Amino acid sequence: MIPLQKGLLLIRELGLKQLLPYAAYQVKLRTGFFRRATPTGGWRSAVSALDGPACLSPFSCLESDQFNKLELAAFIAGADEVLHGRYHPFGGPSAPLTLALAANSLDHWTHYIDSFAGEDIKFTWEPARFTWVYSLAVAGKVSGDAGYAERFWKNLEQFTSHNPVNSGPNWSSAQEVALRLLPMLFAWQCFENLPSTTKERVQALTWLVEQSARRISATLDYARSQNNNHLLSEALGLIMAGTLFSGRHPLAKRWTEIGFGEFEHALLTQVEPEGTYSQHSTNYHRMILQLSLVYYAYAQKNRRVISKSVLGRLAAATHWLEEFTDPVSGSASNLGHNDGTFLLPFGASDYGDVRPTLQAASLAFLHHPAYPPGPWDALALVLGIPLPNSDQNPPLVSNFIHSTHRVGDEKCWGTLRAVTFHSRPAHADQLAVDLWWEGVNIALDAGSYLYNAPPPWDNALARTCVHNTVSIDGQDQMLRTGRFLWLKWTNAQYTPQTDENSRSAFMIWRTDPPIRHIRNLTFLPGKGFKVVDELIPIGIMKKPGRADLHWLLPDWGFKLVSKGIFLDQNDRSINLEIAADLPAGQDSDLQISLVRAGETIAGTKDDPTRGWYSPTYCAKIPALSMVVSSPFSAPLRFVSTWKLNTLSPK
Repeated sequence: MIPLQKGLLLIRELGLKQLLPYAAYQVKLRTGFFRRATPTGGWRSAVSALDGPACLSPFSCLESDQFNKLELAAFIAGADEVLHGRYHPFGGPSAPLTLALAANSLDHWTHYIDSFAGEDIKFTWEPARFTWVYSLAVAGKVSGDAGYAERFWKNLEQFTSHNPVNSGPNWSSAQEVALRLLPMLFAWQCFENLPSTTKERVQALTWLVEQSARRISATLDYARSQNNNHLLSEALGLIMAGTLFSGRHPLAKRWTEIGFGEFEHALLTQVEPEGTYSQHSTNYHRMILQLSLVYYAYAQKNRRVISKSVLGRLAAATHWLEEFTDPVSGSASNLGHNDGTFLLPFGASDYGDVRPTLQAASLAFLHHPAYPPGPWDALALVLGIPLPNSDQNPPLVSNFIHSTHRVGDEKCWGTLRAVTFHSRPAHADQLAVDLWWEGVNIALDAGSYLYNAPPPWDNALARTCVHNTVSIDGQDQMLRTGRFLWLKWTNAQYTPQTDENSRSAFMIWRTDPPIRHIRNLTFLPGKGFKVVDELIPIGIMKKPGRADLHWLLPDWGFKLVSKGIFLDQNDRSINLEIAADLPAGQDSDLQISLVRAGETIAGTKDDPTRGWYSPTYCAKIPALSMVVSSPFSAPLRFVSTWKLNTLSPK
C-alpha cells in the first residue's frame, strides 16, 4: 500500500483527533525535545518529607486478620519463590526474577522501541511491573517475617541502581512507569512499621514516585493518541502521585486533576454504552476494570464525586465481562490481545480467573455481588469495597445485549462475535464462535502468544485463519498494515433474534464480487450446538473461490471420521460433524486439514502457527486446528454439528 493511500485510510478510520496527538509526539521525539525535557538521571526533587502512605494509597488500612480470607498459602509460596529469585511472568510458569539489565550502559529512553538485548521488550518490562511484590507484601504482613520486607527493599534498590531515571527500556513506556507505582505503594503500606523500612528507603521510594509522575506527564500526548489502556494507566499514575504528594509538592494538585480528568474522559471514549471496550480483548477488559477499581478507591479518598455517565459505563463494562465469563471455571473467553497483564492478583485461583475482578466491580458499580461469598472477595476486601450481607444473593446471569451474544446455560454456552468498530480492531475475528462445556473451552480462541518476534510469531494469531470462523481464499477480513494495525475495517451486524437459543449475524467480504457471510449459532439443550455458515456471492463469480472453515479444538484424544472428528477425554466426548451443501450440479469436494502444535496430521501443511493455544503471553500449548475447505462459485453452506456426550461410568 502506498503511503498516501495508507494515510487517507488512517484519517478516515482513526480520525484527526487521534492522529494529531501522535503526530505531535513524533515531532517531539524526532527533534530531540523529549531527550532534553526528560533528562537522564531525573529532575531535582521538590518533595517535602512524607510520614507514610497509609491514607494516601488506594488500599484499605490493612490488618493481619484481614488476610484470613485470602488464599494465604499461594501468597506465601509466591513470596518464598521471590526470596529465591524467581517469579511467574505473565501469570505463567516460574522464571528467574531479573531486575538488572543485560547491558553495560544504557541510552536515553527514546532509543528503545520494541526490543532490548535482542528479544521482545516485554520480557524486560514484565519483572519491572513489580507484580511479584504483592506476594511479598501479603506474606510479610501476615507472618510478621521481616525477611519479606527486606527482600522488597533490596529488589527496589537493585532496580533503581540498574535503571536510572529516564535511561533504558524500563523508562521507554510511560505506561510501564505508571503500573509499577501501584505495587510499590502497596508494599510500603504493608511494611511501613518494620525496621527495614528506613527513612532513607522511604525517601528513595518517594523520589522514584515523583520522577515517575514527571516522566508520565512529559509524554501524555502519546497516551492520548493511543486512546486505550495506556491513557488509563498513565492517568492513574498521575492520580497516585498527586494524591501521595497532596499539599507537599508544587505539581501535586495538577497531577491529580489531570489524572482524574484524563481517566474519566478515557472511560467515556473507550467504553461503549453497552459495555464493549475499545481494544476488543477480554484480558484488557479485565485490566481496565481493575484500573477503574483503583480509580474508584482514589475517588473515595479524594472525596471526588464520580459522574453518573462514568459509573454507567463501568456498570455496562462489568456486565460485558460477565457475558464472557464461564460460571464453572471462572475463566473468560480468550478474545483479542492477551499480553499477560494481571495487575491485581488478589483472590484469583490462577491467571485466568476473572471472578475477583467481577465481584469487586459488581459491588462497586452494580451495588450487588456477582458471586456468593468466597475467595474471590479478596480484591474487594483489599480495596476497601464493602462486602455484601450474607443474605444478599447474587443475581442470575444477566440478559444484557452486548457486541457478542451468548446462548446456552451456565454449564454449556457459546458466543457469536459481531462488531461495528468505532476503534481499532485487535483481531480479524468477525463471526468467530467460542464454545464452553462444563468449565472447558471446547472451541478456543488462540490468543496472542507474542507481539514482537521474528515471523511467523509477529502477532500472527490476530489473523482470520486461526479463528473459529470462515476465511475466503486465504485472505484476512481486513487489511493488515502492521503488527497492531488493521485498515479497511469490516463490520458485522446481528440479525433480529427470533429464538433465545439461537443467534445470527452477517458480514460482507471485500472480494470481487463481494460475498455475504451469514452465520447462525444454535444451542441444542442437552445435545450440543449447531453452527451454520452461508456464503452468498453478491454478483457472478468469474472464477471459483475457496472457503476454509476453521475450528480450534482442545488437545484431547481424537479420531478423524468420515464426516469430521471424534474427540474424547476422561468421561466426555465430542463428535463434530461437518457437511457442505452446494447448488445442484456442483461437486462437494471437501478437503480436511488437521494440525497439532504446528505439525500436520492430515492434509497439506498450512501454517506453523496453527494448532496452538496461548493462555497467556509467551506461552503456547498444543491444540487441534481443523480446517474444512471447499471450492465454490455459487452459494455454499457449511453445517457444523457439535454432539456432546458424557460417558456413563462402567
